[in-house]
Amino acid sequence: MNRVKVAVVGVAVWGLLAGGLASQTLAGEGGHVKEVIKHAKEGIGHEKEAIKHLEEAIQGSDNAHAKEALEHAKESMKHAEEALAHAEEANHSHPAKKK
Repeated sequence: MNRVKVAVVGVAVWGLLAGGLASQTLAGEGGHVKEVIKHAKEGIGHEKEAIKHLEEAIQGSDNAHAKEALEHAKESMKHAEEALAHAEEANHSHPAKKK
């Protein structure tokens, strides 16, 4: 059962990360950038919650795969936070052009 929990949480974490990064890449100029940043922040919040649940699910477990999945989730979280920081910096450095 723990493997199922780990798999479900792992898929959720990777899905949030992939969706957030894809949205940032496809946002383009204009008001969409602020919306993408907002959604990226929400995704990171959900990812933090998923990591917390994953930690609870494997607490006291000797399952090496589950622990490895947790480490990957934490690493992906760092990358998501870095991507968000870069997106916010880019948004402040290059505000949308008014037409």
